[in-house]
Amino acid sequence: MNSISLINKEKLSSIINFIDDNSDEYNYFKNIGWNQKNIESQFNKVNNYSLGYFKANNLVGFLIGDAIKNDKDYELELHILFVSKDQRRKQIATELLKYVETNKIKFSQIFIEVAEDNLDAISFYKKNNFVFLNFRHNYYRYNDRKVHAKCFIKKINHE
Repeated sequence: MNSISLINKEKLSSIINFIDDNSDEYNYFKNIGWNQKNIESQFNKVNNYSLGYFKANNLVGFLIGDAIKNDKDYELELHILFVSKDQRRKQIATELLKYVETNKIKFSQIFIEVAEDNLDAISFYKKNNFVFLNFRHNYYRYNDRKVHAKCFIKKINHE
């Protein structure tokens, strides 16, 4: 059975094991600063909003972000959306986003920054109705080069 649930510091070891098992694909995120220490810090934040996608109680994907309170609702600043390579193209990342849009916390919008050379991610977000907002010039630094971030936003309508 498939399920989505909140993940926090109590589930840190399962996240770290999952990352270790998927280290080749996850290296991209490590290169831009999302190592074990950063994830631990994220899980200790009061506004941490992170989800795991489980198949038969095995973690196959996760989302890490910050729930930011504004006047009447929340915004989600999405930091990582990662699915194991063998589970990609099975709607898992899309289901995680849909969960964000329909759960008890009324998020009004989701923000994400993507390296401009990460064409697969950009295509995925556009397909899921994210729209380009702006650039952050020289935002990422990896492989001895600087890469611009493309910022996207998705407005969520709760009617």
